Amino acid sequence: MEISDMDSQPYKPPLLPIGIRKLLGTLIILVGLTVYAFAAIWLAIEVLPDHWAVQMIFYPIAGIAWAFPVRPLIDWMQRPDKLD
Repeated sequence: MEISDMDSQPYKPPLLPIGIRKLLGTLIILVGLTVYAFAAIWLAIEVLPDHWAVQMIFYPIAGIAWAFPVRPLIDWMQRPDKLD
């Protein structure tokens, strides 16, 4: 099955070449992950109560949650310039 068979709309090539998309995506991920880490640290220190049960729930969620918004960005970065 080809990519064009999966979508009902015809393939529309991206506006930016893959090299530029990878560079922009990498920069966005680095900046976004840094901001996210500082926000998670601030939240853990200043807002959350100092209780082991709260920390046991917060840290795994905070450690995994960043991956969900990054996934579409990685898909965009890897999208081919044209179908072969």
